[in-house]
Amino acid sequence: MPEKLPNQADCAPQVGLFRIRPVIAEEKWWTPVISLEYQTHSAHNIAATACGLGVAIGCGMTLALSYGWTYMGVFGIYITMIALYHMLEYLCVALYNPARVELESFMFDPDGENLYPIAMAISIIEYVVECLFYSGNGSGPGLASVAGLLIALVGQSIRTLAMVTAKSSFNHIIADRRESDHTLITHGIYKYERHPSYVGFFLWAVGLQLMLKNPLTVGAFVVALGYFFIMRVRYEERTLRQLFGQEYDRYMQQTPTCIPSIAFKQVALGKKDQPEKQT
Repeated sequence: MPEKLPNQADCAPQVGLFRIRPVIAEEKWWTPVISLEYQTHSAHNIAATACGLGVAIGCGMTLALSYGWTYMGVFGIYITMIALYHMLEYLCVALYNPARVELESFMFDPDGENLYPIAMAISIIEYVVECLFYSGNGSGPGLASVAGLLIALVGQSIRTLAMVTAKSSFNHIIADRRESDHTLITHGIYKYERHPSYVGFFLWAVGLQLMLKNPLTVGAFVVALGYFFIMRVRYEERTLRQLFGQEYDRYMQQTPTCIPSIAFKQVALGKKDQPEKQT
């Protein structure tokens, strides 16, 4: 009979990059490398996901270098930027907050309702339609695409810097209770912006659509992300004020936020969620 695998309790710690998949009592030589439970945070699934993202980055870069600044080349950059985003999302959590890393840290479905992958699919469809019907008019990728790429790069840099600065205090899920390693980050990029990771994502997402010159998805992304951040920031800041009290009130007074949707929030809701000035 084949030798049974050791119990999970006797194996490596179940946190960080090397959390193993559920033990199968009699594993055969032909057992798939990828766990059949594809949502399990196993080393096999991590490697397979990272490999897929690496292949996507390679294919995207190949298209970009082969076709240059053309519709096909811009699409290659788009694929590269998306795959790089997901790779960095997981890597930052794995390196700086390994106790909370999970397969969902790749952020393929951040809202849990598949809205993000649907939005990205729609953006690709719009771009394909644009290429099929308007590529012959000689317009091609122009200054708008250059501006969009630069905005997306700035957004990605801001978001990654925010995650690296916050380290173990960063979490993709809003914490409703204060853990021992949860501290209020007010230095680095957080000294100038209260929600840099949100600002970064907004710029990244909208910038990519501008790079593709997708007018419909640019507008849809601005509206959808604006609404999302209004709701999320209201809840998050209310929670942070409960967790950190006057410390967060002072931080709100000293540090602004540049989230594009905050202006709409302040007009619609007034300043009832803002802390009173300290005397």
